[in-house]
Amino acid sequence: MNKRFLLISLFFISISLLWISCNADILINNGEITLPENNTSKDEGTGTDIPPVELAKPTRVNATKSYYADSINITWSAVPGADYYTIEKTAHEEELLQGTEVWTEIQQSIMSTSFKDHDNLQPSMYYSYRVTAHTNEGVFSPVSASSTGTILASPEVVTVSQGESESEIYVIWEQMPHVNSYIIYMSSGDTISGVASEVKATVASREGVQNGYAYQIDPNRESGKELAFGICSVGDTGNRSDISLPRIGYTIIPGAPSQPDINPQEDVTKGTSTAGITIKFRTNAENPDFLIRRSSPGSSEEVILDTSTSEADRDNITAISANEYEFTDYAVARNVEYTYSVIAINDIGMSQAASASGYLLSPVTNVSLNPVTTNDRFGYELSFRLPVGSDDPDRTAVYEYDIVATSKGGTTLWQETYSDADISGQMGRFFDFARNVTREEEEKELQKIEITVKYDGMTTSTATSNIIADIPDGIDTMEASSNSKPLSSDSPNSRGVYPVHVRWTTESTSPNFTLFRQDQDGNLTKFNVSGREYTDESTMPLVIYEYWIEAKDALGRTFGEPHAANSYGAVTLEVYKDMFESLSLKPWDKQSYVPSEYRTWWKNTEVAKKIEKGNSSSLTTQMDALGSASASAHFHNGRVDYNASMNGIGAIISFTYTNFGENANWWMNGQYSMDVDASGTGSASTATNGFDIQGMYPGHIGLEEIRVSSKAFTGRYTIRYDYGTGESTTAMVDV
Repeated sequence: MNKRFLLISLFFISISLLWISCNADILINNGEITLPENNTSKDEGTGTDIPPVELAKPTRVNATKSYYADSINITWSAVPGADYYTIEKTAHEEELLQGTEVWTEIQQSIMSTSFKDHDNLQPSMYYSYRVTAHTNEGVFSPVSASSTGTILASPEVVTVSQGESESEIYVIWEQMPHVNSYIIYMSSGDTISGVASEVKATVASREGVQNGYAYQIDPNRESGKELAFGICSVGDTGNRSDISLPRIGYTIIPGAPSQPDINPQEDVTKGTSTAGITIKFRTNAENPDFLIRRSSPGSSEEVILDTSTSEADRDNITAISANEYEFTDYAVARNVEYTYSVIAINDIGMSQAASASGYLLSPVTNVSLNPVTTNDRFGYELSFRLPVGSDDPDRTAVYEYDIVATSKGGTTLWQETYSDADISGQMGRFFDFARNVTREEEEKELQKIEITVKYDGMTTSTATSNIIADIPDGIDTMEASSNSKPLSSDSPNSRGVYPVHVRWTTESTSPNFTLFRQDQDGNLTKFNVSGREYTDESTMPLVIYEYWIEAKDALGRTFGEPHAANSYGAVTLEVYKDMFESLSLKPWDKQSYVPSEYRTWWKNTEVAKKIEKGNSSSLTTQMDALGSASASAHFHNGRVDYNASMNGIGAIISFTYTNFGENANWWMNGQYSMDVDASGTGSASTATNGFDIQGMYPGHIGLEEIRVSSKAFTGRYTIRYDYGTGESTTAMVDV
């Protein structure tokens, strides 16, 4: 081979490989950090507009039904392009959604396609979930379809027969949603546990609201004896719930007293007292003793009176006549329905239990004024829960409901009384508000609703709604750190960017604010903040953000103007070096930060073609790499100039950069050359002692510690990073 040809070939191969290998990839996203694209960009081939980035709504949303005793697991299909997901949740008593539910966003960004909800899940309640996909740049998808789940729970309502049969004890329970089967436990004591209790049966779930099991006693050991029963639910996966609270049952023994006589509609008070629940009962037994048990949903069954063991309990029963008795239970709570079992006792045994249920005159609960902002409705909607017994057909007490509306100025707007028949019409009552008001007009707006229940001269405690907050003042001052030296507590995110610290002052008394962030392409992100400051750890390099807070009431109204601050986070020196190589040193080769619409353009510049020709196997083509070329950057009126010439058996290649940087916020000035021999070994020098960086991240990069070996840069860059606060950091960064 011609010696000159060999030298030229080695020289141009050296040039090409040097420029390809001269970088140290930062291992983010498989070695490439991708910047947010413009919402609208140009197709590199046709030059036509590319539509804005869009995310499809998540699909295949599934919430587990009676899988876990303490949680519901929600899964969905991944959405292409999504960086994270958010979930909304609503609770409801009926399995099917009614369309009036209030959805609340779970305050957590979810990076995967599953989420386990542990938060305050209740037995017999249904929970629906829906998912939205998001990008880090603020693009979000339409909301998904909803999916409904439940926790695996034992039955809350369990009844066990007391003296109804001589040979069997009947266990009846309300079935739980989506349960496969039930395990029946029994104990001769008054407690139930999976260890100390005996499993008596497994009963499959069946159609209908209730299920049941009949336990056949051993007449020699269990006749007339009190036995405790509990039930465990089993899901489709075989998981088990906790065992239900125990309920006592027994069989009747011949010669025991007859069942006491109680009229469930008349002999127990139902909403006619605020102090206690009174039970009347009759018996023909001579000198009987009495046992009274009390139970309520979700609580253990307990003995509240037993005259056979306590002389003091005899004083708690009043004999109205020879065979009629009365007992008042004062240890009761409002809005709870209690079931009482009254049992007569003689020397032989216990009678069959007579049962009746009662409750106190109770207030309404969950009074709430809920904000509504739609095209046709702007204001608050009233909701509340009626007191216990409101739907009881046996209740003889007729309630009245006083409703008082008070303004923000403290005056009574109106006061009305509603009957039992009319009160349900006030649920969902809507109160119109004005979208724009003065401070004087605001004083006349509704602030709260109070509801009191009345019967026969008695009243319950007053239930008060949430207080509608005043329209807040605006933000007085706001500041956001911008390219500041990181605090000792700061850590860079996965993109190598340190957090932005946003702080504000305001006269508003609200503890909660919504912080908005918008990038240069108009992508909007919002953060719900409690307090007067926020640390934003999700920023991108080379992106300037605008932050602002709008202090608003629940309807979105404010008396102040929003304050805004432009800001961005400092970057690590590794990212600083990577941006330098990508955006300025060689955007035709290393393109981690180069906008996508310019990447192909740079690969076709005359500079890139000169380098490519040096790698050709054709001598003629290689010779074409000698000489000069230039290319203009898309920003700052900048350009790069290239020149290659022979130098003995090697070559000198030089590059000159003038206001050069393929990003609107980043550019540099400087010049450097490589003096290499035929093997690709030599030096890199900068005639101007380095590169001056300007824009978002000003500083200086020098090549004093850079050598060329084996056709690649080796050594370290000398980097001086200038922070926006006037401070600087100087360090060596490996190639």
